[in-house]
Amino acid sequence: MTWQSVPARFLEQVVRSPARPLSLGIVVAVGFLVAEVMAVFALKRIAPENAFGALLLLGVLVVSAGWGFGLSIATSLASAAVYAYLHLEGRDSLAPALAIFLTLAFLTNALVGQARLRAAEAEQRRREADLSADLARVMLRAPAVGPALDDAGRRFADVLGLPYAELTVGEKDARGDQLAIPLRDGSEETGMLFIPRDLPVASVRRVHRMVPALQALLAAACDREEITAELEASRRELERFFVVATDLLFIGTGENGSARLTRVNPAFERALGYSAAELVARPLLQFIHPDDRDVTTAALAAVPRTDGAAQFENRCLRRDGEVRWLEWNVVYDNGVLLGGARDVTERRQEQDRVRAARAQQTALRRVATLVARGAPLADVYSGAVAELAHSLEVDHVTLLAFEADQSCVVLAALNNGDVPAWDVGERFTLDGDSVSERVRRTGAAARIEDYDAASGEIASRLRAIGVHTGAGAPLIVDGRTRGVLAVGSHGRQGLPEVAEAHIGDFADLISTAIANAETRAELTASRARLVAAADEARRGFERDLHDGAQQRIVSLSLQLRAAEAATEDEELRAQLATVVHGLAGLHSDLQELSRGLHPAVLSRGGLRPAMRNLARRSTVPVDLEVEVERRLPEPVEVAAYYVVAEALTNVAKHAGADSATVRVVFEDTATDTTNDPGLLRLSVTDDGSGGASADGGSGLVGLRDRVEALSGELTVTSHPGEGTSISATIPVTGSR
Repeated sequence: MTWQSVPARFLEQVVRSPARPLSLGIVVAVGFLVAEVMAVFALKRIAPENAFGALLLLGVLVVSAGWGFGLSIATSLASAAVYAYLHLEGRDSLAPALAIFLTLAFLTNALVGQARLRAAEAEQRRREADLSADLARVMLRAPAVGPALDDAGRRFADVLGLPYAELTVGEKDARGDQLAIPLRDGSEETGMLFIPRDLPVASVRRVHRMVPALQALLAAACDREEITAELEASRRELERFFVVATDLLFIGTGENGSARLTRVNPAFERALGYSAAELVARPLLQFIHPDDRDVTTAALAAVPRTDGAAQFENRCLRRDGEVRWLEWNVVYDNGVLLGGARDVTERRQEQDRVRAARAQQTALRRVATLVARGAPLADVYSGAVAELAHSLEVDHVTLLAFEADQSCVVLAALNNGDVPAWDVGERFTLDGDSVSERVRRTGAAARIEDYDAASGEIASRLRAIGVHTGAGAPLIVDGRTRGVLAVGSHGRQGLPEVAEAHIGDFADLISTAIANAETRAELTASRARLVAAADEARRGFERDLHDGAQQRIVSLSLQLRAAEAATEDEELRAQLATVVHGLAGLHSDLQELSRGLHPAVLSRGGLRPAMRNLARRSTVPVDLEVEVERRLPEPVEVAAYYVVAEALTNVAKHAGADSATVRVVFEDTATDTTNDPGLLRLSVTDDGSGGASADGGSGLVGLRDRVEALSGELTVTSHPGEGTSISATIPVTGSR
């Protein structure tokens, strides 16, 4: 404590201290009078003695401030007597001086008394304010209002100087010796204040002055208790929701993409197989699949920049190593990560299955298109192998045909490793254990999980190209197992469970292609046999006509000419001449018929003279172009001859054309390295009325059969008013 604070503390003790004993006041008053007298005698040496009368008011001031009006009056009178004794020498000056001194003393008493009352009132107000603050701390910090009211009542009574004070919530009847003061919140009665009935009026007034504060505190405490109860109920509900939720709920911390879980619900533990302690002890990224950690870091780092929320998916690793897909919804709030995750593994697997099925259907559709278009089997084989490898995501695919000698031949193969695939046409023995051997033996789909322990040539070759697991499905044509479509994987994780069914779909398409190709080949061979038989019959008819009927007609004609020359009867000679002329016409008709059956000029000279003969005999002018420098196989030449002959006949009979154009060209596509067949292209066009139908007559149908029997193609284009064009393309293999 410093010397500067002594007056202030003294004044505080004098003014604010509670009432003191009267005896102490008398002692203080006497002490001050003695001190004042001694001070006056001491000061007379340095100043006139009348200058120190004001010192006698100091005791009056102190006593008035400390002990009230009565003792201060007595002190004033005593001080006046001392003043008169010390300073007044004559009777004439006694009355005015005492009047002035007493007036000043009484005025000092009044002013100090007023100050003392105000100080006491201020002190009481301060204590009441402190009481309000103290009651607020007690009532608003207590977990419940009821227990806090007892403590608040005791403090209320202590501060206001009451024997007791009782605070209650709700309605309660007062005892006979109690005064009940209702406490309200607006128009609603929230509690009661009970105090002794026989309190002084001043104490009751002080109590009533505290009632508004008590009402506000009680209302606030009740509201707080209600809010606290609601919050606690809400907390319990949220806690229960956190515990029973099937989604993976979490609270975490982290910035700049790093994250650590601080709390997880049981669903999180069940989903990943770790305990809550393990999940919060390690960084979140340690539970993320290595391939998804960069994506997850970027997504978490972007959360504060994207309105504090983000949604993403990644793969997480369970304790047992299983991969689970999680869909995350994360909210960032002041460095805290809140959110949940949902296990979407089944949905992702279903999406993968749908994508795989869609890819399979697309691949099957492409192969089916090849089959439907009648593409060459080699194209179907290679296309099916490539599509199967892509859609099933396997490393090795082989298409094998079974032979009668317990061997198989490679029809197509694909291998994604560094070792090249097997060569088409390569032959293997079906010994030991392999998918191919199992399919050949059972006629059903088969699978081998590990080729390391398998024996036989095929198993050894598969190990050499890195295949560990395999599966295959049979090629069944006409009820017979004709081959196998097999796949292999370089990894040891095995093939999907649906691999056999997937392979079987492709195998069915290949089997259909083989059956179609064989059917087409048989149909073509049947047509060829029919055409060859018809041609042979035509040649037989032509020989019979030439060697039989035509020769006899010529012989008869010669005999009739001889008889005509020998007779002299003119009438008979005329009759014989008529008969000879008729036989000549019959001979010409037979020759024409013979040429229609099988033109001899074609057999002798080939297409060029045969085409010139047809053009010359046509009744419609023909512009002829023949670019064939060598003889072609007889079936090809015969087919070309009949196409042109039938087309020119139709032009003459039905087209109403002024002219026709015939073009016959042989394209030799064979090279030193390939054995590709050549192509004979021919076309007949006219400038007639058009409108002809390729299916309208048996002639064109027969021509189509003849051309298709040679694996060729016949097309008819005939738009009304634009003429007709008949074109044929016939493959040529070998030469005549």
